[in-house]
Amino acid sequence: MLKPSARAARPSHDRFMRPYICAFAMLSLNAAAQSPDPAVMQPYEARAVEVSGEVNRSIDSQPWALSKGEHVPVRQIITTGRDGSASFVVAGGSGFEMFSNSKVVFRQNTARAGDLLDVVAGRVRVRLHPMAGQLQQRVFTPVAAISASAPALISIAVDEDTNVRIDVLEGEIKVQHLLLPRNEPTLVRAVDAILVERNQQLSRRLDRGSLYRYTVKPLHDLWTAVSPSHGRAGEPIEGNKLVSSRVQFPL
Repeated sequence: MLKPSARAARPSHDRFMRPYICAFAMLSLNAAAQSPDPAVMQPYEARAVEVSGEVNRSIDSQPWALSKGEHVPVRQIITTGRDGSASFVVAGGSGFEMFSNSKVVFRQNTARAGDLLDVVAGRVRVRLHPMAGQLQQRVFTPVAAISASAPALISIAVDEDTNVRIDVLEGEIKVQHLLLPRNEPTLVRAVDAILVERNQQLSRRLDRGSLYRYTVKPLHDLWTAVSPSHGRAGEPIEGNKLVSSRVQFPL
């Protein structure tokens, strides 16, 4: 019996490997598509306008100290230490302010320019300002999605159990529970607050009492009241729940 030559056997090997080669090529294309072009993403960067104490951003999963005036690209993780705080501005009028022991991911979803921030831990104040052509801007937390179709200023605090308290200082927002969603989000207007608990349906009852005591004071004092001592870990945000400590790298 004649043995098949190596030349004759090769086409069969090629046919066997072709699906894997094609799959690898598709994975490579998808990976390239998921890596945003820095030049294209530059207008969507954030700029640090105030930095105090320990503030880091991640580069290849390694933390690097962040300085005032530095630009932060998309998909960057930003953390603050025990004595850290920082303020950032974004083109179009949006921005955010981080207090101690906090962690966020800036523009994690680059497919949607309106997805501004993921708040992972601590306390953050966010100014939402949808640009022309954007139906809304969104902020995500471990248990809630927050959206605004007009300018709004909000305070977000994440406790040790990843429950989230949201205080609206200006404008209005819509809040949807990420783990227990409903057909319609809850509308929260200025000087109202809402608590989103991990294992509870989103309540329609808004917490006005703790905020209305401060309505006669200037906005600066109101912010101090809803975010005491710049949100240090160990402070309650609702009942006996404490502000979460900074989450360690990686995300």
